[in-house]
Amino acid sequence: MISFGILGPLTATAGARPLALGPYKQQLLLASLLCEPDAVVSVDHLVDTLWSEGPPKSAAKNLQVYVHHLRRTLESADDDVRILLQRPGYRLTVDPARVDRVNFEQGIDRARRATAESDPGVVDRLMAGAMKLWRGRPFAGLEGAQPLDEEADRLHERRLAALEVWFSARLALGRHQEVLEEVEPLVGANPYREQLRAHHMRALRGLGRQSDALLAYDEVRRLFSLELGLEPGTALRQLQQEILSGYDGRPDPAPADLPSRAQVESRPCATSQLPPGISDFTGRLKESAEILPDVTAHSVEPAVPWQLTVVTGRPGVGKSSTAIAAAHAAGEIFPGGRFHVDLADENGAPRSPEDALADLLRDLGRPAERLPRRLADLVRLYRARLTGRGPMLFLLDNAYDEAQVRPLLPSAPMSTTVVTSCSRLAALDGARLVELAPLSTADSVELLRRIVGPERVDSEPAAAVGIARACDRLPLALRIAGAQLAARRAWPLTRLAAQLGAPGSLDLFTVGDVDLRGRLMRGYQGVAPQDWALIRLLGTSAGFTFDDAVRVLDGDVVRAGRSLDRLHDLRLCDWPAPAGPDGARTFHVPVLVQALARELAPGPVWSVPPAPPVPSIPSMRSHTAAPADGFLRLPVSGRAPV
Repeated sequence: MISFGILGPLTATAGARPLALGPYKQQLLLASLLCEPDAVVSVDHLVDTLWSEGPPKSAAKNLQVYVHHLRRTLESADDDVRILLQRPGYRLTVDPARVDRVNFEQGIDRARRATAESDPGVVDRLMAGAMKLWRGRPFAGLEGAQPLDEEADRLHERRLAALEVWFSARLALGRHQEVLEEVEPLVGANPYREQLRAHHMRALRGLGRQSDALLAYDEVRRLFSLELGLEPGTALRQLQQEILSGYDGRPDPAPADLPSRAQVESRPCATSQLPPGISDFTGRLKESAEILPDVTAHSVEPAVPWQLTVVTGRPGVGKSSTAIAAAHAAGEIFPGGRFHVDLADENGAPRSPEDALADLLRDLGRPAERLPRRLADLVRLYRARLTGRGPMLFLLDNAYDEAQVRPLLPSAPMSTTVVTSCSRLAALDGARLVELAPLSTADSVELLRRIVGPERVDSEPAAAVGIARACDRLPLALRIAGAQLAARRAWPLTRLAAQLGAPGSLDLFTVGDVDLRGRLMRGYQGVAPQDWALIRLLGTSAGFTFDDAVRVLDGDVVRAGRSLDRLHDLRLCDWPAPAGPDGARTFHVPVLVQALARELAPGPVWSVPPAPPVPSIPSMRSHTAAPADGFLRLPVSGRAPV
């Protein structure tokens, strides 16, 4: 009976006897068939695997020859293993359980199910069995065939994700030294993988090496700042805070050993729970001053009782980093504490108010095991915990809508709340709105100088301006572009500027695990296909007028007005520029929005069906028809999705 191995060099073993698998392309054929055991693999796919750089005219005939020789090799060792001609290709008849890759992935899946049942012992046993099958990079020695390289990359990623689950289980079992020895080389090989970094820190903490764990965090922060222009994620920041607070990672004590209410109430609150600031933060002086304009009023009479500011703008414009920088600049003006809650989960989906309140209450010293479940009870407890404290700052980051924010608003006097959101959150009573525009060209170039280095940027000023324009002057896009240049010191700026100006440039905006397309799609997740279709028709470098929109929408003036209201509320087009010589005013679609529209609009697009309306506060202005000057007066209210 033959068993097959692809998790490492390709092998086929009959009993204890290894089979000679023939020349290189014959091995490629077997490897491709083993990727889908007992399933039909098309001739086209096999040809692509065997001749990645372009098949010869005789490819089909050559493939038949390789199949013939491979069939003889396998059938001579095992009558049950055959290669059958079955349209549209060939099928290797073999029990999938005789392929190591199948057993490997099934073992991982079983371990993950055990993880859901909170059984670290079973997870450890199942993962250990699966990992024993891994002998090295899949298809080692057969590199260069694109389909096999892609499958090897997929399996490598699957293994890393499984190792992260396995490390969690072994840490729960107290095997910190074992995890430390295995995770350290993986961190070196995958420096931007935050989950591995977290396991490294937890293993050090479990061994009583808290100072080494904090040094490991500082190393991550420096690396991410220098190479990516970003800060570590929420999970790593929270882990650092746990270590600083003295939490050793062990489970909470049994109820009989819990501290008394008086002990809990007397615990001091951390003075700041803000994320770290960004060392190369650039510009935004005016906007930062607008976010917290009256913080000094807390120290004088009469004090301003409550302040609520909404920082809003396009996806990627730097709302969070600007608000965090302003909060750090406030210094010790908030002796009652500075608190931060991310209202989006790791996938960008809105978190529930219950989850966010639980985070705030834990930061305020309430033990997790003593938190109620109902939202109303959480709100009452939250407000009670704020009574009698000094001035406080609450930064509610990445809010989706008003309903998510309202339960988190503090009721205690002298509290300041800053909310960041792609939405204007117009229904939040008493909120001051700070609208962030893209950076100026000068600030965009300065940000590149700080990331890439002043010598390189100053030597190619025109290319730097071109990169800034291709990035729509968005800080997120500029940081990704800057990280690309910082990692490729031999590249001239003109090379990246030319690439970013070409079609398909969104593919270039990726560095490490930061993907601009994904971040933008989170911000534009409420945009309907009809909206993308209209943007695709209207979005040009020259912009468009209201009359252009009317023509695209078959002369329907009312529909054009409502459609442009929606596009503006969704942040797909900018406010019209000043009127030109002919009195017409021009709307502009940002470059990156145009790129998204080319990808997402249904096509070909010749007419645009009606789009669903955007919920908004009724405007006192009438915009159901075009005014005499041809300029649609857009409402300032309305909610765009995060």
